[in-house]
Amino acid sequence: MKENLTIMSIKIIQSEGNKTFKDLFKLKKGNAKEGLFLAEGRDLLDEARKSDSVEAVLIPEGGQNPYPEKDTIVLKQGLFRQLANYQSLPERITLCKKCYAPLSSVGKRIIYLDKVQDPGNLGTILRSALSFSYTGVVLSFDCVSLYNNKAIQSSKGALFKIPVAQAELSEIDKLGYHIYLTTLDGEDEKDFASLDDPFCLVFGNEGQGVSKKNLSYGKKLKINRSNIDSLNVAVAAGIFRYRFRKGDTNGN
Repeated sequence: MKENLTIMSIKIIQSEGNKTFKDLFKLKKGNAKEGLFLAEGRDLLDEARKSDSVEAVLIPEGGQNPYPEKDTIVLKQGLFRQLANYQSLPERITLCKKCYAPLSSVGKRIIYLDKVQDPGNLGTILRSALSFSYTGVVLSFDCVSLYNNKAIQSSKGALFKIPVAQAELSEIDKLGYHIYLTTLDGEDEKDFASLDDPFCLVFGNEGQGVSKKNLSYGKKLKINRSNIDSLNVAVAAGIFRYRFRKGDTNGN
């Protein structure tokens, strides 16, 4: 027997002068209305739905909302294209609720990003944190926005699956986490058999590294490199997260 679905409201937009369209276009440009953002593509819609983050589904004329229990906004093809960020037009765009988590929900094995500015790096770090069974990610308040379109797309849905909070590193320190700072002059990570739970791995800004105000917390770690001065923060983060993934440092 089929489950009965409640068909929610359907709004049709045919003009750039429409107030709803103007609000949606502001979201695309990053002038986000408090609590909302746009995510493109079926995969992100599916993940947003699983986390109950969907406010409405945007489709072009002739398109279909696969989840009719959610509000539908139908736009003329030209208007729908204006809301998309890529030449390859998605079948649908999801209007989502912002999903910053409380610090209390991030768990015992977390990543802290200190003023990371590249949205692609942020999205990639979220994906690898999820892949290696970290329990949460915390962003400094001067980090790139989680809701930057490039961060959303490069996360491949991870932002809906792993708790992401905002806080100062001092707040994490007060909660009793063992803090490990990734720097160029720290102790070789190979000298650490494991990290003590609960722990927080800190990764700094792409150009300047961990900020001076945070260098007084915890122990410094480095990757033993050859023939190169430094690594991209997303690459370095992936190496450290694999090295200290769930279980012992050999991945057991």
